[in-house]
Amino acid sequence: MDSLYEDWDRLYAEANKLQVPRVEGEVFCFGMGGSGVACEVMSAFYPLLRDMRHADVVIAVSYSGNTRETLEIVRKATSAGKRIVAITSGGALATLPVERILVRGGDQPRYSFPLLFLPLVKMLRPELTEEVIRGVNANEARRVAGDLLSAIRGRIPVFYASIYLGLAKRFKQEINENAKYPAFFGEIPEVNHNEIEGYAHGSGLFPVVFSSGPLDEVTASLVNAKVIRISGIRDVSLLIQSAGFLSVMLARELGEDPEKLTRIPEGRKLVERIGS
Repeated sequence: MDSLYEDWDRLYAEANKLQVPRVEGEVFCFGMGGSGVACEVMSAFYPLLRDMRHADVVIAVSYSGNTRETLEIVRKATSAGKRIVAITSGGALATLPVERILVRGGDQPRYSFPLLFLPLVKMLRPELTEEVIRGVNANEARRVAGDLLSAIRGRIPVFYASIYLGLAKRFKQEINENAKYPAFFGEIPEVNHNEIEGYAHGSGLFPVVFSSGPLDEVTASLVNAKVIRISGIRDVSLLIQSAGFLSVMLARELGEDPEKLTRIPEGRKLVERIGS
């Protein structure tokens, strides 16, 4: 199982060979789960729109190509006459009238993050491509993961960030899916207006702040959080890999199979029934 994250240097090398279209102007990027979080991580490095209506380019990220919610938005974008770029391994998305970046399929989206994320970097901030690749370091990522695991044991992790909110969400997702363990994330400064009061009875929580400046440090001091300071995309690349290792380590301790999912597939079936 660890090899799925240890192999990321190979996956990034593979992703770096992909041809990507030239993208300019206002961009709306979206997807669900382990696919869509690539957009949210990218938003720290490129000003992505939150509303598709004003976009020059719409980027859809769906590893399977069959994510219902993503397909619905692509169809709306098509009707609106938007230019659409899709990052996918195939599925229904690859059959639609979009510009396709086809990646290798066969794994869970969360394990294939490099194949989904690097094309975004190459399209939107190509000068950062090599920094992303250099950030991958299995030994250092394991060390960071081990330190976090020691602190998390018996507590529920809550990840906070402002600029790097996508990274906080990624940690939460990895722990939820691989370890089948509760984890949450929150956005700074919003949490300073509500959530921090919950720590009066929050002894069972383990807060982590991904800090990019003084505002994040304020939140960290108020909830007595572990602070991880980030100076750029290279740090983010390492920490994304660390999140994978951390979640697998925690899964082992809990006796869970990181690859097995039960509630998520069942949820998909129930959603499909709503639309049928």
